[in-house]
Amino acid sequence: MESQMNALEFDHESGDLCLDFANTLEWHASDHPVEHLGDYFFLVSWGEEAGTIAPEKAAHLRRLAAEKADEAAASYHRAIRLRETVYRIFSQYYHKEEVEPADVQVLNTILSRSLPHLQVASSTAGFNWEWRGDSEDFDQILWPVARSAAELLTSEQLDRVRVCEDDRGCGYMFIDTTRNHSRRWCSMESCGNRAKARRHYARQRLAP
Repeated sequence: MESQMNALEFDHESGDLCLDFANTLEWHASDHPVEHLGDYFFLVSWGEEAGTIAPEKAAHLRRLAAEKADEAAASYHRAIRLRETVYRIFSQYYHKEEVEPADVQVLNTILSRSLPHLQVASSTAGFNWEWRGDSEDFDQILWPVARSAAELLTSEQLDRVRVCEDDRGCGYMFIDTTRNHSRRWCSMESCGNRAKARRHYARQRLAP
């Protein structure tokens, strides 16, 4: 597996937080995936970019991870397990395959640990959800991801979840927001354009 250790910018264009998280492994459905979460510090950077943790919280977690490397590494492995679980669940649903009960159980386990930290907060603008809990908990970056996955799975948006159909194994996940629900690729500029060119070449070969 290739690793991009100096990549500190992540894709946040899927349309849902949990799918953004699943997409941190590029070329997910291929034999040569590219890892964008190299370790716990990359996970913190992703959470900060995604807006699930504030910059000061991210700085605190980085200091904590440097002091307690073993605990940070264990949390990182739980994060990767959650990411792969989320990817399999939505991929299997999209391809009309049976979703593994064990994967749903993994999601529920993390969800059950995270929801007690979710509270209603008030402000001058009104009310909103807020994550509160132990500032030493390495797994707090995973809490919003688990909630996002659960909400998407139980929403009408579920049937709009797509997996890029590029035959090389792009595997990028996204919410199809097109009017006729016809989006098939991560983007027309990359995989979609390649598929278009391939069809054109096939038609040219078949032409008399």
